[in-house]
Amino acid sequence: MKIKRILPVIVFYIFISSCSLYIDSFTNNLNTAIKTSNDPQTIMQALPAYIVLLDGLIEGDADNEETLLASVNLMNAYSSLLGSQIDIIEDIPDYEILKIRNQQKILNQKALDRASKAICIYKEFYCRITVIKYSELYTLLNRMSTEDAIILYKLATAWVSWIQVNTDDWNAMAQLAQIKLLMEKIIEHDNEIDNGNAHVYLGVLNSIIPATLGGKPEVGKKHFEMAISISNNTNLMAKALYAEYYSRLIFDENLHNKLISEILSDKNVSPNLINTLAIEKAKALQRSAEDYF
Repeated sequence: MKIKRILPVIVFYIFISSCSLYIDSFTNNLNTAIKTSNDPQTIMQALPAYIVLLDGLIEGDADNEETLLASVNLMNAYSSLLGSQIDIIEDIPDYEILKIRNQQKILNQKALDRASKAICIYKEFYCRITVIKYSELYTLLNRMSTEDAIILYKLATAWVSWIQVNTDDWNAMAQLAQIKLLMEKIIEHDNEIDNGNAHVYLGVLNSIIPATLGGKPEVGKKHFEMAISISNNTNLMAKALYAEYYSRLIFDENLHNKLISEILSDKNVSPNLINTLAIEKAKALQRSAEDYF
């Protein structure tokens, strides 16, 4: 009888003491499952429960760097999936688009806040990285190591995602230079990080606004092409965003149609989540091309 009473206590103790290990394994497996899925709708319906689950874990251990970053990954993924609905669903009402944008803003702000906290826990001198001036950031990033680049990339992706849903806010847009600098410094340490996706982010960041207003679309073009090259032509989202941001910005219809055609005719595509979304985006771009050009 005593053994029966003691056993649950022992099991509970073992669970608590190894909880971090199980959480890390779980979140890594979850990230892999999300990336390899070709069913965006199911993933989008499932993610809120896991986001809330990690919220609960963070409430119990607010300074756990790994859990904070896992939460950032899930919120950014969910925000991206929400945004993809605007591409996938035809004739979506304006009020639904506004609702999606508002939810994305909430998610991306929370993700950026948690990424900033995680990087502060990682190294204290990075604590104010998202609020300091450009000159201060430039000096700070000279201290970056290759090991730092890996975690700073996670912060950078959260920062980019945040600015992508806040393009209507000039205070947010004023941070473009800092975000680009951070990404540029990261690829100086690891040019192929995340299978070249750092270049995709830089492609988008340099192509958000036209050259006449201070944008650098030709720099963006080089980054898009570098990302496609690093991925050995398998990164369909790089092509989709290349078409959406660069070719439409400069009104290059031939390049736009070429990129869309390559995406939709690729028979060797890996059926993962990003490529599935890229194909849906390409179809949407194809539908709207006649009106745009």
